Amino acid sequence: MIKNFFYINIFILFFINLNLLYSIEAPKKLYIKDVELSNLELKVELNDELFVHYEGWIFDRNINTKDYCSAKGNKFDSSKEKPFRPQPKIFNFKIGKGLLIPGWELGLLEMKKGSKRCLVIPHQLAYGHRSFDKIPPYSTLIFEIELIEINKNNREGK
Repeated sequence: MIKNFFYINIFILFFINLNLLYSIEAPKKLYIKDVELSNLELKVELNDELFVHYEGWIFDRNINTKDYCSAKGNKFDSSKEKPFRPQPKIFNFKIGKGLLIPGWELGLLEMKKGSKRCLVIPHQLAYGHRSFDKIPPYSTLIFEIELIEINKNNREGK
């Protein structure tokens, strides 16, 4: 009996350590990675109107990877595919108006038109302690965002 207990404890400790070896901790601050970089010079600035396609996942620390953008857990939204949208629909918004989660507001600045970017957003810059639809509280989120179009802010008239 004691021998079995000993072997079970050794197995549990081995499994926990093995799991920790192949896990990645979520970043503590906003992580930005350009996945595809456009050669166009048009960049995002505050008050620009943006048109994007995006996909969103919950960060999964148990995925065997060293790359934050590859730690994709459950997908919770997409502007391009079912069951999230019946038809692909471009998402548009004005940046800098506080209508988006702070991780998007910060992570899209200086992005070039035609580029694709990965944002790994810690919970403080996402929904924090609140849950939202399929997103549990305190979730780190991963977004892949493709910038389709930028309508520049007309600064002269404002």
